[in-house]
Amino acid sequence: MKQIERQVAAALQSQLSRISVIQLENMETTVDWRAHSLEAMHHPDIVAHVIADGAPVEIICEVKERGYPKQVRQAIAQLQAWRSVAAHDAVAMVGSTWLSPESRSICDEAGVGWIDLAGNCRIAFGGIHVERETTERPKPAARSFRSIFSPKSAQVLRVLLKDPTRPWKVSDLAEASGVSLGQVSNVRSALIDREWAMADEEGLHLTNPEALLDAWRDEYEPVRGERSSWYTVMHGRELDQALRKLRAPADANGHSMLAGLSAAAWLAPYLRGTSTTSIYADEAAVPSIVERLKLRPAGSGANVEIIVPDDPALLNERVEQPNAPPVAPPVLTYLDLYQLHDRGREAANHLREKLLSWH
Repeated sequence: MKQIERQVAAALQSQLSRISVIQLENMETTVDWRAHSLEAMHHPDIVAHVIADGAPVEIICEVKERGYPKQVRQAIAQLQAWRSVAAHDAVAMVGSTWLSPESRSICDEAGVGWIDLAGNCRIAFGGIHVERETTERPKPAARSFRSIFSPKSAQVLRVLLKDPTRPWKVSDLAEASGVSLGQVSNVRSALIDREWAMADEEGLHLTNPEALLDAWRDEYEPVRGERSSWYTVMHGRELDQALRKLRAPADANGHSMLAGLSAAAWLAPYLRGTSTTSIYADEAAVPSIVERLKLRPAGSGANVEIIVPDDPALLNERVEQPNAPPVAPPVLTYLDLYQLHDRGREAANHLREKLLSWH
């Protein structure tokens, strides 16, 4: 924490220096105090003494390495406790490497300022009000935020989103998602930190699946794998009949499922027909798909795309319905559709309204 405290202190000093009516007298951190006093443990991480419009003001700042909602609420509680026992008023702020919009809103609701290393800040007291927001994120913070949406973590999230109200024990969730106990524990902690889930004696269950899905959508990276383009003369009912035959292949033929707009057409129809049929498949299934759909390689004018995921376990989540081909699960389909923009996003919103609404 020493380095982060000093970085946040430097960021705060920089922001204060831009305010013409403020003169900074001194600034100390717990890093400074611990060198000579055990009482440092009972002080905020940063204390700045300033003169604002001729009057002395004390600014106290609690620093959290991770600025997720859970940590921000802890910081606010500490700041409120310090202010309640202080002999004078102090301006309270929360500092971190990066504070998400949700974390900033929590500070605003509590009447607490905020500052991070990305350049976001809100300093408000007396007649002074400075607020700056940026879309930039420090790389370590961005990696940390996205880690919950990594391929292995995503397996856990898709299981949870099938029924957000269901409580899960860690061991049961690991078995259902096909990942390690350690991975599930990491996802569990991340969800709780972000206040998207809670854990009680029954287990872990989502409390804000909408916010989770929104964040995942905004950070989503398409499934990694080998993509190939093909052309088929089949269309309409003939193509639908051929696709239906993919639902129960022999073991040697592997597994496959429709993806994107092709999956949405069977899950929650919105657009009439699509120009390209998208299919997720493992390597063993590709020859069978080529034969049944009468495919030939296409450099241009392709109307079939086959994606062989780097992680074939994804295909275990396929949805099978009567008289229909296997399709990708609703959550994955929604995320894929949303990347298509325009009509794809319209189809994504329609699917979400029909199948992913938990109000």
